[in-house]
Amino acid sequence: MAEEDGLDIGSEEGASGGKKKLIIIIALVVVLLGGGAAAYFLLFSGSEAPADSAEAEAAALAAEPSIYLALEPAFTIDMMVNGRQRYVQLNMTVKSKNKEQMEAVTQHMPLIRNSLVLLFSSQSFDELRTTEGKDMLKIAALDAINGILEQETGQGGIDGVLFTNFVMQ
Repeated sequence: MAEEDGLDIGSEEGASGGKKKLIIIIALVVVLLGGGAAAYFLLFSGSEAPADSAEAEAAALAAEPSIYLALEPAFTIDMMVNGRQRYVQLNMTVKSKNKEQMEAVTQHMPLIRNSLVLLFSSQSFDELRTTEGKDMLKIAALDAINGILEQETGQGGIDGVLFTNFVMQ
């Protein structure tokens, strides 16, 4: 019986020593795989993020809500059409997601209003009666505002022009 007890004790020690080695090997494999996976994700992930700072800034601006600025007072333009005096009155609002450029619009408002008055007064009354004429005027106004901002600040930044009131008489 002593031999049986001795054999059992020896075999238990050998089995527990083998189990410890197996646990250590499994732990090393897990650590190595975990470290390899971490290194892979650190080195090769992140390619989805914009590489260029301008792209990163544009992505950040796209997530921002739009800011609106009404150009007050309303624009009133007089035109001569077939010997008759005609008037166009329009209220306009600009839209952007760039707060700094909206502040620049406010700062350079006299220059922007001057440019827009000259643009509006050079339009044909008959063309402004059509939807296409109004759409073309919106595009031209947007280009004029962004042109002034680029000249004064080095970048545009206005996303859209909205006519909030358009009266032709």
